[in-house]
Amino acid sequence: MRVLFRRVCVITLLLLVSEPAITQTQSPDNTGGGATTGGVFRVGGGVSPPRAIYHPDPEYAEGARQEKFQGTCVLSLVVSPEGLPRDIRVARPLGHGLDEKATEAVKRWTFEPARKDGKPVAVMVNVEVTFRLYNNAVEGEIIQLEQKANAGNAKAELELSEAYFQGRGVTKDEHAGYQLLRRAANQGLPKAQFQMGEYTASQGNRPGDYIVAYMWYALAERNGYKQSKKRIKELAAKMSAEDIAEAKARARNWSNLPSGTSTR
Repeated sequence: MRVLFRRVCVITLLLLVSEPAITQTQSPDNTGGGATTGGVFRVGGGVSPPRAIYHPDPEYAEGARQEKFQGTCVLSLVVSPEGLPRDIRVARPLGHGLDEKATEAVKRWTFEPARKDGKPVAVMVNVEVTFRLYNNAVEGEIIQLEQKANAGNAKAELELSEAYFQGRGVTKDEHAGYQLLRRAANQGLPKAQFQMGEYTASQGNRPGDYIVAYMWYALAERNGYKQSKKRIKELAAKMSAEDIAEAKARARNWSNLPSGTSTR
């Protein structure tokens, strides 16, 4: 098996890396920005996220490659007003030498800096770096999808998410599949929004799951995805009037967010 790994760089809000339902938790209206200590900001509240413009891949640690070990590590860092990373630390370790490889690579990255009122500012973010091993038989197809997804193509993100959910051509990975699906939905792709509703409704074991699922169904319906109407009716039968009102309010207030911004 030839070793390849996908370049996933998801900018998220600091202190929101709690992962019920596989991903970060936040309301859909991107709240929570503002200054931290030392003049370093958080994304949101008028602070735009930084964007990685040069992000060379990390090397695959030899021990991890031999063991066919893969997964995602999360790094916390500050992106300076000049777009340079600093104060990098491992927020969620992966082990097997891959955290060190990810850190070495991210040190070389450069960013379009975050901005507040049009001016570059320092911002604290999390970066996810995912290491993956690919099956030779479908390597070319997966690589093409990865390239398109990394460039922000929502359809490629959706197709790649399905590959990870199903284990089609890659190792099955629900976390990676969900992250890609969420990115596609955040870009306003109706099918992805519908599938976000399906996924969240299928969880249904935490407060707010149905509210978020209803929101995604409503967004998909608003964007012309007809299957959503039936799902909304079915879900509403399980919800209180207050929860339905909250879900509708979230859908009304929703706007396309940067692909790394959480909507839970």
